[in-house]
Amino acid sequence: MIQDDTRQTIKFIVWVVVIAIVAYIASVVIFYRAGTPSRNNERQISQIALKKTPIKNVDTYYHLDRGVNSYALKGTNAKGKNYYFIYLPKSKKAYIYPSNKGVSEKRVRDAYKSSHSNSQISNVNLGWYQGKAVWEVSAKTKSGNYNYVLYDFKDGNEINSVANL
Repeated sequence: MIQDDTRQTIKFIVWVVVIAIVAYIASVVIFYRAGTPSRNNERQISQIALKKTPIKNVDTYYHLDRGVNSYALKGTNAKGKNYYFIYLPKSKKAYIYPSNKGVSEKRVRDAYKSSHSNSQISNVNLGWYQGKAVWEVSAKTKSGNYNYVLYDFKDGNEINSVANL
């Protein structure tokens, strides 16, 4: 027979393992549910773009919230021509731009790197700001501060900059 001390130790270990498993499952469910709105928005913008624009293949999704919540994507048509599509869910307005009518993400990255060599780009997003399409570059400096720069989509000029947050 197992002694009482050993039996209590085994019960304790079993309870710890059960609690750890329940906590793990709960955290997976919470993180999955937290990402659901983002997945739903990507699905919604993709459906709108595929139905109402020449875009047939979606390459990249973007999200920007600068006073106006906007979702965007980059895609190609059946002939391989690139387009950028921006959707404003609150007003249900949508804008489509052929890639040759604006600057690319790569060009914006290069412009940022050339003028901010001491920082590492963490994210680039396409969206809507003050009535026009913009690229937002977020970056972290070597000293640990964050920089945010907005570039006009059409000409690539810097619109707004916030440094050292």
